[in-house]
Amino acid sequence: MNQPVIQEEWLKVLGKGMVTLPKKWRDELGIENGAMVKAKKQGGVVIIEPLKKKSVPYRIYTKKEVEQFLEEDRLSE
Repeated sequence: MNQPVIQEEWLKVLGKGMVTLPKKWRDELGIENGAMVKAKKQGGVVIIEPLKKKSVPYRIYTKKEVEQFLEEDRLSE
């Protein structure tokens, strides 16, 4: 059984904790501009995984929808 090739790079942490993944890795993993990735911390290790689905796991609500949610959630006096 073949072991996966381990690729290592030193990445600089920029403002607000941002890091840039090497272009070659993004290309190999199919991570495009604006794509969602999942990050998890296991002990002292950070793992970044590409989103496997094409759709994002969230929805953006309009201002009107948010106002309606807040109105419906308000307690009656």
